[in-house]
Amino acid sequence: MTVVWFSLPAILLAFIVLFERERLSETDLRFLALIIALAIAGRILFAGIPNVQPATALLLLLSAYRGPLQGSVAGAFVAVLSSFFLGTGTFVIFQAFAFAFVCLGVSLIPWKRRRFPLALYGLAAGYLYGWVSNIGFLALTGFSVGGFISLLVTGVFFDTLHGLSNLFFIYALHPIFLRIMRSADSIEGKE
Repeated sequence: MTVVWFSLPAILLAFIVLFERERLSETDLRFLALIIALAIAGRILFAGIPNVQPATALLLLLSAYRGPLQGSVAGAFVAVLSSFFLGTGTFVIFQAFAFAFVCLGVSLIPWKRRRFPLALYGLAAGYLYGWVSNIGFLALTGFSVGGFISLLVTGVFFDTLHGLSNLFFIYALHPIFLRIMRSADSIEGKE
């Protein structure tokens, strides 16, 4: 499991290095900061309801419209910065990686900018996020196949809540996200 401890931060660092090479305007950076702030606020506001929060939905929308690299880096920031309010620990690196993983997965979706296909991926992303986070838990406690299967089975309820909330929030926030993005793009003169 030592490999996991060194490879995940290295992968996240590689995402950040690639992100730094992108040429983003000041307006793009403001838009990205707004989405990160909204995701953090949503994660904190919904903390009392296990696995129900709009953060993943916002990150998936960002990934669909601005690219999975922006979504992955934003996801890492959301995990780390929200942990200052929700509790921090070694598991945060796995949450950051789980956000990055599901954001990268957006690139595999046909018609990713359409509301319904993205919302369906959001449902699946609830499970993917949980599974990647479970690997982190097992890395901390000692990995075993039986332990991983046990975590998958016991986590089904919470992963289902996460997936259903993603489906709901993507479907509800999609038109609002588009309006905010188009407003930011019109300020920049991209339309």
